[in-house]
Amino acid sequence: MTTIKATCPTCGEVGLTPDEIELRVDSLDAAASFYAFACPTCRDTVRKPADARIVRLLMSGGVAVRPADPAAPRRRRLAERFDGPPFTHDDLLDFHTLLARDDWFDALVQRDPRSRAA
Repeated sequence: MTTIKATCPTCGEVGLTPDEIELRVDSLDAAASFYAFACPTCRDTVRKPADARIVRLLMSGGVAVRPADPAAPRRRRLAERFDGPPFTHDDLLDFHTLLARDDWFDALVQRDPRSRAA
């Protein structure tokens, strides 16, 4: 059986089988790909980013590739265009005034268009 060496931040280098490693690859955002395992020594869950080289190495060792969670919210990258209106100083002051209220969270939820979809 293949043994894959990985590093636990607490225990150091550990040996794992391919079945003990979870490899999640995001086809839209390579930076969101990761691998995870439960350390065989301390049992802590360890999660690390997986670039293309790591993905190839783990796949060559027999680790099954699974898609990243499609239900997870996708983070917007700085390089992506945002088509909304620009954020102004007045917006910042309005937000500051909102946060000074005791009911700021309820007021914020009421302003969210997604809360009206239900």
